[in-house]
Amino acid sequence: MHSRIHRRPYGLSGRVALTGLSAIAALLALAVYAVWIEPLWIEVKMHRLGEPRPTVAGTSGATRPRLRIAQLSDLHLQGIGQRETRVAEQIARLQPDLVVLSGDVIDRADALPVLDAFLHSLQGRPTVAVLGNWEHWSEIDLAQLQSTYARHPHATLLVNASQLYRLGGGQVQVHGLDDHTAGQPQLPQLEPESPQGRIQVLVQHSPAWFDEAAAQRTTARYDLCLAGHTHGGQITLFGLPLWTPSGSGAYVGGPYPSPLCKTLYVSKGIGTSVLPARLGARPEIAVFDW
Repeated sequence: MHSRIHRRPYGLSGRVALTGLSAIAALLALAVYAVWIEPLWIEVKMHRLGEPRPTVAGTSGATRPRLRIAQLSDLHLQGIGQRETRVAEQIARLQPDLVVLSGDVIDRADALPVLDAFLHSLQGRPTVAVLGNWEHWSEIDLAQLQSTYARHPHATLLVNASQLYRLGGGQVQVHGLDDHTAGQPQLPQLEPESPQGRIQVLVQHSPAWFDEAAAQRTTARYDLCLAGHTHGGQITLFGLPLWTPSGSGAYVGGPYPSPLCKTLYVSKGIGTSVLPARLGARPEIAVFDW
Protein backbone atom coordinates (compact mmCIF):
# COMPACT_ATOMS: atom_id res chain seq x y z
CA MET A 1 0.00 0.00 0.00
CA HIS A 2 1.43 3.32 -1.05
CA SER A 3 0.86 6.45 0.99
CA ARG A 4 0.55 9.76 -0.74
CA ILE A 5 2.55 12.72 0.48
CA HIS A 6 0.64 15.92 -0.05
CA ARG A 7 2.92 18.91 -0.61
CA ARG A 8 1.53 22.23 0.42
CA PRO A 9 1.55 24.62 -2.55
CA TYR A 10 3.66 27.80 -2.35
CA GLY A 11 1.04 30.09 -0.85
CA LEU A 12 0.30 33.80 -1.03
CA SER A 13 2.05 34.49 2.27
CA GLY A 14 5.27 33.00 0.90
CA ARG A 15 5.13 35.14 -2.19
CA VAL A 16 4.45 38.24 -0.12
CA ALA A 17 7.44 37.44 2.12
CA LEU A 18 9.69 36.93 -0.90
CA THR A 19 8.50 40.21 -2.43
CA GLY A 20 9.14 41.99 0.86
CA LEU A 21 12.68 40.61 1.09
CA SER A 22 13.37 41.63 -2.50
CA ALA A 23 12.13 45.15 -1.78
CA ILE A 24 14.33 45.43 1.31
CA ALA A 25 17.35 44.20 -0.64
CA ALA A 26 16.64 46.74 -3.41
CA LEU A 27 16.32 49.57 -0.89
CA LEU A 28 19.57 48.57 0.78
CA ALA A 29 21.35 48.47 -2.57
CA LEU A 30 19.91 51.90 -3.44
CA ALA A 31 21.07 53.29 -0.09
CA VAL A 32 24.59 51.93 -0.65
CA TYR A 33 24.66 53.51 -4.11
CA ALA A 34 23.32 56.88 -2.86
CA VAL A 35 25.74 57.14 0.08
CA TRP A 36 28.96 55.50 -1.14
CA ILE A 37 28.91 55.51 -4.95
CA GLU A 38 27.10 58.46 -6.55
CA PRO A 39 28.59 61.15 -4.22
CA LEU A 40 32.05 60.11 -5.52
CA TRP A 41 30.98 59.72 -9.17
CA ILE A 42 31.95 63.19 -10.37
CA GLU A 43 30.70 64.27 -13.77
CA VAL A 44 32.60 66.79 -15.91
CA LYS A 45 30.22 68.83 -18.08
CA MET A 46 31.78 70.73 -20.96
CA HIS A 47 30.18 73.87 -22.42
CA ARG A 48 31.40 75.91 -25.37
CA LEU A 49 30.62 79.63 -25.43
CA GLY A 50 31.32 82.45 -27.87
CA GLU A 51 32.00 82.23 -31.58
CA PRO A 52 34.29 79.49 -32.92
CA ARG A 53 37.68 80.67 -34.11
CA PRO A 54 38.58 80.06 -37.77
CA THR A 55 41.12 77.31 -38.20
CA VAL A 56 44.39 77.91 -39.99
CA ALA A 57 44.88 75.98 -43.22
CA GLY A 58 46.90 72.85 -42.67
CA THR A 59 46.01 72.51 -38.97
CA SER A 60 43.57 70.16 -37.33
CA GLY A 61 41.79 72.94 -35.44
CA ALA A 62 42.07 70.94 -32.22
CA THR A 63 43.81 73.76 -30.38
CA ARG A 64 43.24 74.56 -26.73
CA PRO A 65 40.37 77.02 -26.07
CA ARG A 66 41.36 80.68 -25.70
CA LEU A 67 39.83 80.69 -22.20
CA ARG A 68 38.64 77.96 -19.86
CA ILE A 69 36.69 78.49 -16.62
CA ALA A 70 35.86 75.62 -14.25
CA GLN A 71 33.04 75.98 -11.73
CA LEU A 72 33.08 74.13 -8.40
CA SER A 73 30.00 74.73 -6.28
CA ASP A 74 28.75 73.57 -2.89
CA LEU A 75 31.88 71.67 -1.88
CA HIS A 76 30.77 71.59 1.79
CA LEU A 77 34.32 70.66 2.74
CA GLN A 78 34.60 68.43 5.80
CA GLY A 79 38.01 66.93 5.06
CA ILE A 80 40.30 66.00 2.19
CA GLY A 81 38.96 62.61 1.18
CA GLN A 82 38.36 60.70 -2.04
CA ARG A 83 35.92 63.24 -3.45
CA GLU A 84 38.16 66.24 -2.82
CA THR A 85 41.20 64.41 -4.17
CA ARG A 86 39.30 63.50 -7.34
CA VAL A 87 38.20 67.11 -7.78
CA ALA A 88 41.80 68.33 -7.50
CA GLU A 89 42.93 65.66 -9.98
CA GLN A 90 40.24 66.68 -12.46
CA ILE A 91 41.21 70.35 -12.15
CA ALA A 92 44.86 69.43 -12.81
CA ARG A 93 43.77 67.45 -15.90
CA LEU A 94 41.40 70.14 -17.24
CA GLN A 95 43.90 72.97 -16.67
CA PRO A 96 41.37 75.82 -16.45
CA ASP A 97 42.61 79.40 -16.60
CA LEU A 98 40.27 80.26 -13.71
CA VAL A 99 38.47 78.23 -11.03
CA VAL A 100 35.21 79.67 -9.66
CA LEU A 101 34.01 78.48 -6.23
CA SER A 102 30.35 79.53 -6.27
CA GLY A 103 29.52 79.38 -2.56
CA ASP A 104 29.04 76.90 0.30
CA VAL A 105 32.71 75.98 0.06
CA ILE A 106 32.65 75.25 3.81
CA ASP A 107 29.71 75.01 6.22
CA ARG A 108 31.49 74.93 9.60
CA ALA A 109 33.72 77.45 11.34
CA ASP A 110 36.24 74.72 12.21
CA ALA A 111 36.64 73.78 8.53
CA LEU A 112 39.01 76.66 7.74
CA PRO A 113 42.09 74.36 7.85
CA VAL A 114 40.35 72.04 5.37
CA LEU A 115 39.70 75.01 3.07
CA ASP A 116 43.35 75.94 3.37
CA ALA A 117 44.41 72.41 2.36
CA PHE A 118 41.96 72.32 -0.55
CA LEU A 119 43.18 75.65 -1.93
CA HIS A 120 46.73 74.28 -1.71
CA SER A 121 45.64 71.25 -3.76
CA LEU A 122 44.68 73.55 -6.66
CA GLN A 123 48.41 74.13 -7.17
CA GLY A 124 48.40 77.88 -7.58
CA ARG A 125 45.68 78.04 -10.22
CA PRO A 126 43.80 81.39 -10.24
CA THR A 127 40.72 80.92 -8.06
CA VAL A 128 37.84 83.21 -7.13
CA ALA A 129 35.17 82.44 -4.52
CA VAL A 130 31.90 83.89 -3.25
CA LEU A 131 29.88 83.32 -0.08
CA GLY A 132 27.03 80.83 0.16
CA ASN A 133 24.26 80.60 2.72
CA TRP A 134 26.24 78.15 4.87
CA GLU A 135 29.19 80.51 5.23
CA HIS A 136 26.65 82.88 6.83
CA TRP A 137 24.66 80.34 8.84
CA SER A 138 27.73 78.70 10.38
CA GLU A 139 28.85 82.13 11.66
CA ILE A 140 32.32 81.81 10.16
CA ASP A 141 34.41 84.87 10.99
CA LEU A 142 34.62 86.75 7.70
CA ALA A 143 38.04 88.19 8.52
CA GLN A 144 39.43 84.70 9.19
CA LEU A 145 37.83 83.43 6.00
CA GLN A 146 39.32 86.31 4.02
CA SER A 147 42.77 85.65 5.53
CA THR A 148 42.54 81.94 4.65
CA TYR A 149 42.00 82.83 1.00
CA ALA A 150 44.66 85.56 1.20
CA ARG A 151 47.29 83.00 2.28
CA HIS A 152 47.08 81.71 -1.28
CA PRO A 153 48.20 84.40 -3.74
CA HIS A 154 46.14 82.78 -6.48
CA ALA A 155 42.85 82.86 -4.51
CA THR A 156 40.39 85.72 -3.92
CA LEU A 157 37.10 85.93 -2.00
CA LEU A 158 34.68 88.45 -3.50
CA VAL A 159 31.80 89.86 -1.44
CA ASN A 160 29.91 92.39 -3.58
CA ALA A 161 33.18 93.14 -5.33
CA SER A 162 34.86 92.67 -8.69
CA GLN A 163 38.24 91.38 -9.82
CA LEU A 164 39.87 91.77 -13.21
CA TYR A 165 41.96 88.89 -14.55
CA ARG A 166 44.18 88.80 -17.62
CA LEU A 167 43.82 85.24 -18.79
CA GLY A 168 43.99 83.26 -22.00
CA GLY A 169 45.12 86.22 -24.05
CA GLY A 170 42.19 88.36 -22.90
CA GLN A 171 40.49 89.97 -19.92
CA VAL A 172 37.93 88.41 -17.58
CA GLN A 173 36.10 90.55 -15.04
CA VAL A 174 34.46 88.54 -12.26
CA HIS A 175 31.72 90.11 -10.15
CA GLY A 176 31.10 88.16 -6.94
CA LEU A 177 27.87 88.85 -5.05
CA ASP A 178 27.00 88.14 -1.44
CA ASP A 179 24.51 85.27 -1.09
CA HIS A 180 20.86 86.03 -1.78
CA THR A 181 19.49 83.52 0.74
CA ALA A 182 21.45 84.61 3.82
CA GLY A 183 23.38 87.74 2.85
CA GLN A 184 22.88 91.11 1.20
CA PRO A 185 23.84 91.00 -2.49
CA GLN A 186 24.49 94.31 -4.23
CA LEU A 187 24.86 94.31 -7.99
CA PRO A 188 28.04 96.19 -8.98
CA GLN A 189 28.05 98.92 -11.56
CA LEU A 190 28.94 97.53 -14.96
CA GLU A 191 30.40 99.67 -17.70
CA PRO A 192 27.81 100.26 -20.46
CA GLU A 193 30.35 99.12 -23.02
CA SER A 194 32.99 96.62 -21.92
CA PRO A 195 36.42 96.91 -23.57
CA GLN A 196 36.60 94.71 -26.63
CA GLY A 197 37.41 91.14 -25.73
CA ARG A 198 36.65 91.52 -22.01
CA ILE A 199 34.42 88.73 -20.69
CA GLN A 200 32.01 89.66 -17.87
CA VAL A 201 31.22 86.91 -15.34
CA LEU A 202 28.69 87.25 -12.51
CA VAL A 203 28.66 84.77 -9.60
CA GLN A 204 25.72 84.46 -7.17
CA HIS A 205 25.30 81.38 -5.00
CA SER A 206 21.48 81.26 -4.80
CA PRO A 207 19.83 81.28 -8.24
CA ALA A 208 16.47 82.67 -7.07
CA TRP A 209 18.23 86.06 -7.02
CA PHE A 210 18.10 86.11 -10.82
CA ASP A 211 14.30 86.45 -10.59
CA GLU A 212 14.50 89.41 -8.18
CA ALA A 213 13.72 92.96 -9.28
CA ALA A 214 17.35 94.06 -8.83
CA ALA A 215 18.42 91.49 -11.40
CA GLN A 216 15.51 92.12 -13.75
CA ARG A 217 15.69 95.91 -13.99
CA THR A 218 19.40 96.31 -14.72
CA THR A 219 20.47 97.02 -18.27
CA ALA A 220 23.75 95.15 -17.75
CA ARG A 221 24.34 92.00 -19.75
CA TYR A 222 26.85 89.43 -18.52
CA ASP A 223 28.52 86.86 -20.73
CA LEU A 224 28.30 84.15 -18.07
CA CYS A 225 26.38 83.93 -14.79
CA LEU A 226 27.13 81.11 -12.36
CA ALA A 227 25.08 79.83 -9.42
CA GLY A 228 24.75 76.69 -7.32
CA HIS A 229 22.87 76.05 -4.05
CA THR A 230 20.29 73.57 -5.38
CA HIS A 231 22.50 70.43 -5.40
CA GLY A 232 20.34 69.39 -8.35
CA GLY A 233 17.82 68.34 -5.72
CA GLN A 234 20.44 65.97 -4.25
CA ILE A 235 17.80 63.22 -3.97
CA THR A 236 15.62 62.74 -7.04
CA LEU A 237 13.11 60.18 -8.27
CA PHE A 238 12.84 59.64 -12.02
CA GLY A 239 14.82 62.85 -12.51
CA LEU A 240 12.49 64.96 -10.37
CA PRO A 241 13.90 66.53 -7.19
CA LEU A 242 12.03 65.74 -3.99
CA TRP A 243 13.09 69.10 -2.55
CA THR A 244 15.30 72.08 -3.22
CA PRO A 245 16.41 74.56 -0.54
CA SER A 246 14.94 78.00 -0.06
CA GLY A 247 16.67 80.39 -2.43
CA SER A 248 16.54 77.94 -5.34
CA GLY A 249 13.38 79.34 -6.91
CA ALA A 250 12.35 77.21 -9.88
CA TYR A 251 15.98 76.35 -10.67
CA VAL A 252 17.37 72.84 -10.27
CA GLY A 253 20.43 72.50 -12.48
CA GLY A 254 21.78 73.26 -15.92
CA PRO A 255 21.46 76.28 -18.27
CA TYR A 256 18.53 78.70 -17.99
CA PRO A 257 17.44 81.80 -19.94
CA SER A 258 17.91 85.12 -18.18
CA PRO A 259 17.64 88.74 -19.39
CA LEU A 260 20.73 89.48 -17.29
CA CYS A 261 22.98 86.81 -18.77
CA LYS A 262 23.89 85.45 -22.15
CA THR A 263 24.41 82.16 -20.31
CA LEU A 264 23.08 81.40 -16.81
CA TYR A 265 24.26 78.08 -15.42
CA VAL A 266 23.15 76.49 -12.14
CA SER A 267 25.53 73.79 -10.93
CA LYS A 268 24.43 70.66 -9.08
CA GLY A 269 27.54 71.13 -6.95
CA ILE A 270 30.03 68.67 -5.52
CA GLY A 271 29.25 67.97 -1.86
CA THR A 272 26.18 67.11 0.17
CA SER A 273 24.19 68.89 2.84
CA VAL A 274 21.88 67.59 5.59
CA LEU A 275 21.96 64.04 4.14
CA PRO A 276 25.31 62.51 3.10
CA ALA A 277 23.75 61.09 -0.07
CA ARG A 278 23.02 61.82 -3.71
CA LEU A 279 20.55 60.02 -5.94
CA GLY A 280 20.02 60.99 -9.57
CA ALA A 281 22.03 64.18 -9.01
CA ARG A 282 25.67 63.33 -9.66
CA PRO A 283 28.24 65.85 -8.41
CA GLU A 284 29.54 67.96 -11.26
CA ILE A 285 32.40 70.13 -12.42
CA ALA A 286 31.10 72.55 -15.04
CA VAL A 287 33.67 73.73 -17.59
CA PHE A 288 33.16 76.70 -19.91
CA ASP A 289 35.38 77.16 -22.96
CA TRP A 290 35.61 80.22 -25.16
